[in-house]
Amino acid sequence: MDGANESWVLRFFGVQEAEVCRAASGLAGRYGLTQVESRSQGPETLLALTAPAPALHKAEGRLRRTFRAGLYGTGEQTLADCAARALVKRDRLLACGDKLALELLAPRLEGRDGVDRVFDFGAGSCEDPDAAARIEALALRRDKKGTAGPVARELDRLRATLKVTKADLAAGALSMEERTLVAVAGRKGSWFYLAGAGENPALWLLDILRRAAEGRRQSPEVCFVPRGKRPGPLWEAQAAPAESAAPGEDETPESSASTETSLPAPQAHRRRWPVRLAFVLGVVALAGLAAALRVTDGDLTALPSLVQSMMEGSQLPAHSGAALI
Repeated sequence: MDGANESWVLRFFGVQEAEVCRAASGLAGRYGLTQVESRSQGPETLLALTAPAPALHKAEGRLRRTFRAGLYGTGEQTLADCAARALVKRDRLLACGDKLALELLAPRLEGRDGVDRVFDFGAGSCEDPDAAARIEALALRRDKKGTAGPVARELDRLRATLKVTKADLAAGALSMEERTLVAVAGRKGSWFYLAGAGENPALWLLDILRRAAEGRRQSPEVCFVPRGKRPGPLWEAQAAPAESAAPGEDETPESSASTETSLPAPQAHRRRWPVRLAFVLGVVALAGLAAALRVTDGDLTALPSLVQSMMEGSQLPAHSGAALI
């Protein structure tokens, strides 16, 4: 006998509401969900499911496998709760490269369980005059020609923060005209996003931090720059004041919709058919060479005259391999 119906709320960030609803609707008949409702505000989507508890457990598990990084919490859990939990659970030390990032993160992470062990709240980074001076000096040395754009300069500052503080992750934010650049640097590279005037940059920064701490795939709107590289001219152009706002590792892709983004498409996987065709042609060539050697008894110089005689209608040689030609 099934138990009484319960209602659960699942929280998603950086996933299209239509994709969440489509996935949930597909589970309604399979797991006996009696009600599926959703509400979206910007990049965040809340999904309410009603069904007996066993069915809710199964549906939640299925949705977590579908949206491995996008489904960040349940019930009353906030993005700040889950970001702090990820930092503490994975023991990822966090530092802030500038005061704006500290203003976005400190009020939201303060008081979370165990967060004091992994976040210095600026005491060893941007709020420490000596550390801040060393960070700034190191960042300036990275831009020897002084021609870097605002995105590259911010990423240089975050990489310098990692080196000075020995942290695992460095968070930064840069206020622009009607937009805010939020970024996180790790050991393998940096992630950043340009939040528009109507968006909450703190939420984007928390989500990037959460995914980076857990080693999850980032939202499609977030750009990644590998360590030692600089952002391309397209991003610097989007960060320029005269331009309009633009949208911004060990996981299976979340869904087909996760690749729908206005960012430049990632480089496609190399196609394998040229390699396979070359292999087949090579096998055919070797077979032809073997047949020619057999027909001519190893004397390939006699092959042209043999072919000519065959074309003129002369009788095939008595060699058993001639039939192959």
